[in-house]
Amino acid sequence: MTEVLSAASDREDGAQPIRRRNAGPTREDLEMIERTRAARDLLASKWKVDLLYLLARGAQRYSRLYDNLRGASKKMLTDSLRGLERDGFVERSVYPEVPVRVEYSLTTLGWAATELLMTLAEWADEHLADVEQARVRYRQTAAPHPIGQADFDGLQAA
Repeated sequence: MTEVLSAASDREDGAQPIRRRNAGPTREDLEMIERTRAARDLLASKWKVDLLYLLARGAQRYSRLYDNLRGASKKMLTDSLRGLERDGFVERSVYPEVPVRVEYSLTTLGWAATELLMTLAEWADEHLADVEQARVRYRQTAAPHPIGQADFDGLQAA
């Protein structure tokens, strides 16, 4: 792949842009990758994403969140909520009642992350069928894998 080093509009003499073959990533590319990785790592746990979606419905008590997260253990729920609270996505409110009532709700930062997740969900609605079609085409045209197709299928499932 070639990379344009200067745009044609930048060249006053009208010459073609200078091109390099197989140029490595720029500093800006690497910084963008690092920022994206850091943001992705904030929500790496599937339970954190699920919790943001659930909390977008409004403040929730721990037991209600637990009931709606099928497959999550209480420890995973607690760890995920603490991580979201630590990172500023969720606010934990304690009400001095008998018994004590604790509710979790999204912060402004949590709402911003939820908006991003909604955009991702919209992308999925539009494009997951295309991804599945590409996978089918790939399976139909891909050369046999050196470790064997059965092994390759097992790796895909993992």
